[in-house]
Amino acid sequence: MRKTFYLLITLFLALITVLTLSPISANDDIPIEDIETAKEYEETDETSVDTIIDEYTKLSENRYFDLTLERGPQTPFGQYVPYTLTITPHLDSPKTQILWNMPTTIEAYPKHDEFVSLEKDQTYVFEGRIKPLRGGIYDFSISVISWQYDTNYTNSVGDNVVFSNNLVLQPVSSHYQWMNVLKFGLIFVGFAAVIVVTVIVVKKYTKKAKTWLTPPS
Repeated sequence: MRKTFYLLITLFLALITVLTLSPISANDDIPIEDIETAKEYEETDETSVDTIIDEYTKLSENRYFDLTLERGPQTPFGQYVPYTLTITPHLDSPKTQILWNMPTTIEAYPKHDEFVSLEKDQTYVFEGRIKPLRGGIYDFSISVISWQYDTNYTNSVGDNVVFSNNLVLQPVSSHYQWMNVLKFGLIFVGFAAVIVVTVIVVKKYTKKAKTWLTPPS
């Protein structure tokens, strides 16, 4: 029993070492020049001022809405990428539609209603997440539309994402790598627990089974 326990601990430590020292595959079958182009991507609009604050945050401002889109680190549990959308309206908008405009190879999961009510100069925060279905370089946007009696007013903010063929967001974050270690660690612990329980049960009931199976003399 003790030898089995030490063997499981040794295998677990070896697994953590391999996953930590070996980075997740960087850019499977994605040309480097395309990735650089993706990083430099910036959408322009005649009525909006679009700004790339940093690699993870985009800002779009116009006379109707100020929009900030912030990307969080990907999680290996489902390959989801979280986003936070901050809206500051410059007009009262009782009927405001928030649309996630996605390519067919990305699924969006907003954590908010499609139609919301916004007040002028207030700041609102909405969250959602996306999940890639196939590797590649993708552009998408989130549109905010104020539906008025005789017209509507809108602004949008977008992001450009790169996924490898194994659906990992590029470049790979340290958060993703450590969460991936945790994922495999939990799987390993579960597997080890099954082995330990099996060994205990077998040792406990082996003698009883032999006695039960032995024919009477």
